[in-house]
Amino acid sequence: MSTTQLPITNYQLPSRWPIAAAFRGSAINLNAVIESEFTGAQLRELAKWLGVTPKGNSRVGLIDQVVTALAERSAKLAESPDALFEGLTPEQQDFARRLLTARDYQMPIPRATAAAVWGRVVDARRLTEMIESLRRRALLFPTHAYYPSSFRDVYYQWLPLNGHVPVMKWEVRSEKLKVKSDGAVANSSPVTSNFLEDFDAFLGAVLQNGITLRAPLPAHKQAARLAWLRDWEHDADEAERVLRSRPNWVPDPGSGISVPLLSPFTPSVAAALENQTGLMAAQCAFHFAIACALQLIQAPDPATHTGQSPLPAHVRVRTSAVEEWLVLANEQKLRRAWKAWSEEITPVLEARSAMASLKAGETFRVMRAIGARDLTPALFAAEWCALRRYVTRVLRGLPVGQWVSWPELAEHLFDFYPECIWTFSTRAEWWFAPAGSTAKLNMSRADEWRNSAGQIIGHIISDSLAWFGAVETRTNDGALDAFRITDLGAALIGGHEGALPTIASPGERRVEPIVWLDKHILRVPPAPDRAAFISLIRQVSERGAEPFTFLFTTASIERALAAGIALDDVTAQFKQVKVALPKALADQFRLIARRYGRIRVYQQLTVLELADDFAARELAASTSLLKHTIYQLSPRAFALPDDAVDALIEEMQEKGYTPRVK
Repeated sequence: MSTTQLPITNYQLPSRWPIAAAFRGSAINLNAVIESEFTGAQLRELAKWLGVTPKGNSRVGLIDQVVTALAERSAKLAESPDALFEGLTPEQQDFARRLLTARDYQMPIPRATAAAVWGRVVDARRLTEMIESLRRRALLFPTHAYYPSSFRDVYYQWLPLNGHVPVMKWEVRSEKLKVKSDGAVANSSPVTSNFLEDFDAFLGAVLQNGITLRAPLPAHKQAARLAWLRDWEHDADEAERVLRSRPNWVPDPGSGISVPLLSPFTPSVAAALENQTGLMAAQCAFHFAIACALQLIQAPDPATHTGQSPLPAHVRVRTSAVEEWLVLANEQKLRRAWKAWSEEITPVLEARSAMASLKAGETFRVMRAIGARDLTPALFAAEWCALRRYVTRVLRGLPVGQWVSWPELAEHLFDFYPECIWTFSTRAEWWFAPAGSTAKLNMSRADEWRNSAGQIIGHIISDSLAWFGAVETRTNDGALDAFRITDLGAALIGGHEGALPTIASPGERRVEPIVWLDKHILRVPPAPDRAAFISLIRQVSERGAEPFTFLFTTASIERALAAGIALDDVTAQFKQVKVALPKALADQFRLIARRYGRIRVYQQLTVLELADDFAARELAASTSLLKHTIYQLSPRAFALPDDAVDALIEEMQEKGYTPRVK
């Protein structure tokens, strides 16, 4: 009834970071589904449950009434998520909450997952009855989903919902914490930093000096022809051991090779960033990953960042993207960063940034099967995004502002859904292994889950969510001991619209003045109240060599006139930002405006003069001469841009001509 697609990497331009696209299931045509799934008796029972009084005897009309009632119930979720469960038994409600907590509501639910989250020992017949009870209420439908061939199951899909779905409520006791004489909690880490302030500090450091990324690990000599090495960063020596693991035969497709969990920075770069920003190295890696997902930083040149001996890449901010970012309101910035963290993190950095502070290699490592052809870096990144969304759904079931014991919550999560780390793939395709081993850690063992998946979830809470200001944490011997959700966290995690709490707003940022560097170059540092001015300046000028600079040229002024921008428009915008427009530039604008349409002014042109009319006609027909011609001065003379001359000369030489360049 519906088909789903796996997440793919969105490779837009070589200069942009690839993004792990958020997974979204196909929308269900509710009318068609109910028409095919429900008999007349079932349809009347559903209408009665929804409180619908049939009008007439038409089946189609009754279906329309039922669909309207379901849509109204979904609309109520924004105010009261529990409205979805009106009329369900407590057991049915608990089952539905478990499904909606374990999986995104927009994703198909495998029957195996439904069995896992309902309890460790489940009677198959009873499970079918529970699923059917939700199907008869038009809440859950069988669906056809495409997944890798190694993941075969029966799937179900929720009816269209608006996102404010009910989740599990966790029965965890509030912590009785020791309070100091000044009212502070012992060993707690109150929210003293501000995400936007820290992020601006990081962007400022990159803007000032750029940043040098560590070189990727050297590729194995056969990486180009081996699919399981080609797109993945890997340890060449480890890859060689895998290739030689079975003499005179191909390696076992189930063989594992580790996924390097390395910081994007070298130790010296990390130390420099710490000194410049005052943030921890792991926090810098966190901000770097978000900045890349937002396309605020240049992507490395593939020519220098790949190959047998890749070179370190020095990257800078994308000035135009940073300008657009800085003119956004604080609330817009925070919501965009939150979306990037939860749905759009770059696959090449996801595991590294999320694991930077864990030192995972000391306790476990991530392995992938060399025969898992469907597992790509983008899919692997999508797994981590799905895990973070799972954590936010878990936190929605906790009280706001009350301290919660992390060890106790971790026990609940292990009992509930220990295999939460696999959403798009299976444990046969990637897994956790002990340090120095390829064996699979067993997620059904509490100690092995706690030292791998549980440790990662704890990191998401204590680091990523704390850096967003969504939680306040307390530690014990350096490990997460307790946390509480802030008002800001409740707004972000719950996806609530409207204004965010004032804690989200950074302190007042000093806005640099707009200055003329000379009579033709204007420097305009971005600011929220300069969006309209910067938009106009981009239309009447060229991009300058330095960040936030704009160069006014004859060509840019003529282009602005062609777009309908008059001198009065420019003058009005300059007056609004209280900056003087130089008289020389205003006079130049008036002069070009008077001549516009009668005289065209061009810079950096070359005149190409041919020996005779016959040669001119032949070259016009057989080369790209006319494509580059701005104006034909005579039957033999053509005005061309300077940058087109070399290509034309090569074409002429191929035709047997011997041009002379003066």
